[in-house]
Amino acid sequence: MSDQLRKRLYQAEQKAKHQSEVDLSLMNREAAKAEEQGFTIIRQKRVNRTPFSQTINPNILCLNELGYLKAAELGFLFMLAPLLKIGVNAIVDPHTDQYCSVAELAFLLKRSRQKTSEMISTLIKKGIMYEFANIHELRIYGRQVSRRPFFLSPEIICCGDKNKLESGVTQLMTHHDLLEKKGIKLPIKAIVEPHATYGRLVNRKQFLQFQQQLRKQSGSK
Repeated sequence: MSDQLRKRLYQAEQKAKHQSEVDLSLMNREAAKAEEQGFTIIRQKRVNRTPFSQTINPNILCLNELGYLKAAELGFLFMLAPLLKIGVNAIVDPHTDQYCSVAELAFLLKRSRQKTSEMISTLIKKGIMYEFANIHELRIYGRQVSRRPFFLSPEIICCGDKNKLESGVTQLMTHHDLLEKKGIKLPIKAIVEPHATYGRLVNRKQFLQFQQQLRKQSGSK
C-alpha cells in the first residue's frame, strides 16, 4: 500500500469518526435557544440496569447496638437480598419472578424447610419480615387460597430506588410497624404521603413531622 493511499484512508477514517461524534458545543447552543423559547431539551445518561439491593446501614447499626437481631438472622436477611423484587421488596424466585413459598425458599437457600419456616416466623414477630393475607379470599372462602407472599422491610434492605417503594405494600408495613410499637426508633423510616404514587425512605426527623401532620389532619376531620 502506497503512502498516499494510506494517508487517504487515515483521513477518511478520521472524517467518519468526527461525523459520528456528537458536537456537544453545538448541542449546548441549541439547548440554550430552545430554553429561550420555553422548551427544555432533556439530557439522558446511560442507566445501569443491574438489579441490586442496598442495606440501610444506619438502621442495621441501630439494631446491632440494641442486640435486636442475632448473627444467624442477619445472615438469613443477607441471603434474601438477591431474591427481593424491585420496588416491592417481596421475596420471589429469580428464575420465575413468582412469590416464594416456604418450601421453595428453603430450596433456593439450600436450607431445611423447618429451619426456614422457624426463621421466617421469628423475623415476622420481630417486625423485620411481613406476610399479608388476602382479606377478600378470607371473606369468600374462609381461608387463604392463593399464595401468601413474604416481604422484607425496606427499612432494613431496600431493593431498588428508595424513593419509589410500592405504595400499597409500604402502607401495610407502616400500619403494622412493630419496631416503632416496641420503642425501637430507627434513624431511617418508610412513609407514604397522601395520594402519593410511591412510598419513600426518609430520616427520622422527616418521619416525625409526617406523623405529626397526619395527626393534625385526622384531628381536624
